[in-house]
Amino acid sequence: MSAYIFAIFAVFCWSFNVVVASSLVDKLTPWQIAGLRWGIASIIIFPFIFNTLKKNIKVLLKYKTWLIWTALWGITICNTCVYYAAYTVKPVTLSLIGATGPLFLLFFAWILMGKHLSMRQFLGLFITLVGVCLIVLHGRAKSLGIGNIQLGDWWMLGTAITFGYYSYRVANKPKDLPYLPFLYVSIILGTIMCLPFFIYDTIHNPFDYSINFTPKIIWIMLFMGLFNSLLAYLAWNRALEKGDTVKVGMIYYLMPVFSSLESWLILSEPLEWIHLIGAIIILYGIILTNKKSKSA
Repeated sequence: MSAYIFAIFAVFCWSFNVVVASSLVDKLTPWQIAGLRWGIASIIIFPFIFNTLKKNIKVLLKYKTWLIWTALWGITICNTCVYYAAYTVKPVTLSLIGATGPLFLLFFAWILMGKHLSMRQFLGLFITLVGVCLIVLHGRAKSLGIGNIQLGDWWMLGTAITFGYYSYRVANKPKDLPYLPFLYVSIILGTIMCLPFFIYDTIHNPFDYSINFTPKIIWIMLFMGLFNSLLAYLAWNRALEKGDTVKVGMIYYLMPVFSSLESWLILSEPLEWIHLIGAIIILYGIILTNKKSKSA
């Protein structure tokens, strides 16, 4: 039960990500948002990192390449894609496309580990992807040209893919790599990899403190640094460690529910019929994918 509580907490925190992204894209660049968010998380864990390194330096060095790649996909790239997507895509659509992340977790487990997928799971995966395509194309069946696909749709699909890959790596974390040192070092490494892009963006888009650092934005960034970055990743990784990967992944599909309500309450975003139809198709595909066979 604790695994699902951790997972629900993480998804609830992350659900604000699309709302925050939509409210900040005209004030900060994607790499500035990512750099500030992870920079705050790094500052929070800074007092603990030296003791962690001292106690676990050998095992951390042993898996240094694994840690760098995991941090790159899960910390540096994954969430930054959301902020690029927010330029052209509404929060509800962002959350619906992003919610397919666990299906890519299943896909990577199949491709990289040879995990057996039943015909039902293949069918469920296909149906879910149909739902995603319907949302991405905004239901415009009369004209399926590439011009109808917004760039932000693909950025958000990139978020789902990288999140699925990150979750696959976390679910298969080396057993002798301690949990907290892994998380702390991942955050620090991810922040370091954000830094060059953050500096480049800031040189070309200098901060205007009267616009970029209002009390509202400061509180938002502090929330993202503590909850979206540190505590949510702490909870999600713990959930993957304690619970069944597929069942924990199912909790992630609460994301559109949380994000839709938050977008409606905070941003006054309307809910369109295409979101409902796409969500129903995705949900059916997810249920089909995770349904146990009678012989199981």
